[in-house]
Amino acid sequence: MLRIGEFARLSQISIKMLRHYDALGILLPSHIDPESGYRFYEMAQLADAVRILALKDCGFSLEEIARFLHTQDNASIETLLQQRLVAQQQIVATEQARLQRLHARVEQLASAENVPRYDVALKRSEPLTLIGERQSVASTEEIGPFAQAVARHLFEVHHVVSNGPLIHLYFEEDSNDEALDLFVGTPAATLPYAHDGLCVMRLPGGELMACVIYQGDYINIQRAYAALDSWLSMSGYRVKGPAREIYHHSPVHTTDPEMYLTEIQYSIIADKAIP
Repeated sequence: MLRIGEFARLSQISIKMLRHYDALGILLPSHIDPESGYRFYEMAQLADAVRILALKDCGFSLEEIARFLHTQDNASIETLLQQRLVAQQQIVATEQARLQRLHARVEQLASAENVPRYDVALKRSEPLTLIGERQSVASTEEIGPFAQAVARHLFEVHHVVSNGPLIHLYFEEDSNDEALDLFVGTPAATLPYAHDGLCVMRLPGGELMACVIYQGDYINIQRAYAALDSWLSMSGYRVKGPAREIYHHSPVHTTDPEMYLTEIQYSIIADKAIP
């Protein structure tokens, strides 16, 4: 038999940890001297010690390792290992995505010497029910007048009670001209009894959104889009669905364009084509 110190040296497990394993019932001494209290181990227990170290290296907790050591069912062990493999692959994928975003951020800062820096944040969307109007506008110059007309219809004609800021959704047009397929609406807790001529959009929650905040007159809002597009091209993600503009602070709230505050959001998914 081996004294605890010698067993610790051979197994590369500290004496303190061996005592901890004893208390948890994971690796018990084969004998404890009743007078001195010295712990002794069999040479054959080195196999259990190595197994414990291997399982810890795989990321298993001591409670999980205890179950491993007390079962002889290979099918159960294989199932647990497969579950750990899937979990570890998810961790690796998450960290790879984080690394890709870090590279994108470095590149974004490197190219932003003389222009405002727009930080890109990722967050999950909340489910929304929007009521508004959707139509094709010929150019960006028509966005403002269309949005104002929709706001009048919502609040003055239909008396919609809003529970959030105005939101624009930009859908992709199939044609090659400059026309924009635009929805302008507002979140509504309840829909008006009669809403003829209005369009209801239900946006699911839980979507991963890449977001930037733009402050100032809308004439320069394309700078924020350019920063978001630049980040997207290096991030390992691609856009899914319409772009969103959320008007947190708009002409409805202030007459000072410098105080306008707009959040631009892209719904994104991982681009499987990027290694």
